[in-house]
Amino acid sequence: MLSYLEDAALKADLADWVTVAAYCVAAILTARAAASRRARRHVIEGLFWRASTAALILLGVNELLDLQTLLTALGKAMALAQGWYEERRMVQFVFVLLLAAGAAVLLAAIFRRTRRSALPVRVALAGFVFIALFVLLRAGSFHHVDSLLGGGWKSFNYGSLQEMAGIVIVGLAAIAYRRTGRRRRRRR
Repeated sequence: MLSYLEDAALKADLADWVTVAAYCVAAILTARAAASRRARRHVIEGLFWRASTAALILLGVNELLDLQTLLTALGKAMALAQGWYEERRMVQFVFVLLLAAGAAVLLAAIFRRTRRSALPVRVALAGFVFIALFVLLRAGSFHHVDSLLGGGWKSFNYGSLQEMAGIVIVGLAAIAYRRTGRRRRRRR
């Protein structure tokens, strides 16, 4: 497994590295939002920004190490070993359905907890929804929808741009959150 992780990092292209850098910048911005005076006063908002930082770091690591491909390879090996490889499409469908249902329940719970939060929190949440939809589409494709996401420039495909848009939305929302708190302090 260690050799797989080394290979994945070595095979990363320009789009992967730019996306990882974007995840890192967005994670720094959300960490700063979490450390802001406003986030310390509003517990739910502070928790949201800390969880956002952790999620962005994990997504960046996944982008570089391509863990979903490892998961796919492990699933294929398991299907072959256990004799259900011919039914794998149904298992993939159920897996994606459960993943989508879990994501929907999680997002509904987060929306409920943050419904009275500042606008930048809700905008960041929309950015995460955008990223989650991309991740679900990628997970659901199991390399069948990759041709749909492919295309575009040499190193950047449409999937990379879609993912990048979600990251940028989250990062800009974190900046707006900190600025909103500063403006209110100055008015006093």
